[in-house]
Amino acid sequence: MKTLLSLFCLVTYLTCALSANGWPVSLDMACNKALSAVACSFEFTNNANEDLYLLKRNTPLEGLRSQFVSVSLDGHPLQYEGIIMYSLPPTKDEFVLLKAGESVSASVQITDAFSIDTDGLYTVQYSRPLQYLSVNEMSAMPTGKLRESFVRESVHIHLEDASLLLKPKEEGDAGIDYTVHLQDCGSATFKNGDVQNSATLTAHKKLCGGIDKAKGKVGNTSISTTWFGADDSSRITKIKGIYQKIRDGLSSQNCIYYNNGPLCRSNTYAYTYKTGTTVYLCTIYYRDPTNCSKTGESKEGTLLHEWSHTYGKIDDVVYGRANCKQLAKDKPDDAARNADSYLYHYCDAQ
Repeated sequence: MKTLLSLFCLVTYLTCALSANGWPVSLDMACNKALSAVACSFEFTNNANEDLYLLKRNTPLEGLRSQFVSVSLDGHPLQYEGIIMYSLPPTKDEFVLLKAGESVSASVQITDAFSIDTDGLYTVQYSRPLQYLSVNEMSAMPTGKLRESFVRESVHIHLEDASLLLKPKEEGDAGIDYTVHLQDCGSATFKNGDVQNSATLTAHKKLCGGIDKAKGKVGNTSISTTWFGADDSSRITKIKGIYQKIRDGLSSQNCIYYNNGPLCRSNTYAYTYKTGTTVYLCTIYYRDPTNCSKTGESKEGTLLHEWSHTYGKIDDVVYGRANCKQLAKDKPDDAARNADSYLYHYCDAQ
């Protein structure tokens, strides 16, 4: 039935949702062109026989603040150009209670994060697992381990006059306060006032030499095994290549630091746009020490995390030391594309 419905979508160019069953939380989605944007709606349903708490983070329920969908045109993937948030572990207020059989819905404009400018057949696919807790597990927060419900929903939509659609843009237009040119390390520009700018500059300058040191400790070291798993020649080459991309980006680009970014929240360290050259700094970032730590967070580590998105083009798979260590054991290939894994490896290597 699902195959027939997919074929119907392709033949008629109608927007339709392909639903999957078998997981405690399911998803139905649909996308439509509305004026100068493409809007997608998402409905999450609790199919279990018990009440569940669904995490809003990394879903449309918190808005378009992470990549939870992938978009392709005639099979060719589009670059995600939206926000990537780096935040504290989830707290209770980031969950929504879904009673057994109940649903919750939200909608976002995917044109805020993808450049859709060519006519043709687009596929929008949900690309992140849904995370949830039972009522009993929620009472044990923050020690409770999040469970996951995998969804494979996708929507096909044929677009015409796509060149007229709105394009993604970064938030915040504060003027440049000043720029510091650094020998062999590009330049750093500061916007929106002075909030520990000297500490941020110190952390930025440490990255340039620190990345070379971290790159030299990829493979054949206990630090490498801890954060990226057992040695594998192709994976080692990939990790070293990502470090080099970050180093090259810092050396050749004007790196912009925007204080108190307009989208900062109380639990956010920093955020960036995957195709931008600006890191937006938030309240928690300013509370951390400047130099790397092997037990906590730091300004230096946060900047490495953020530039790994922009220049290394990698993602957020999991957060936190314990989760990253487990990821290296269970799924080392995922560790090689996880920003926090690079943060902890980098800091341990200093």
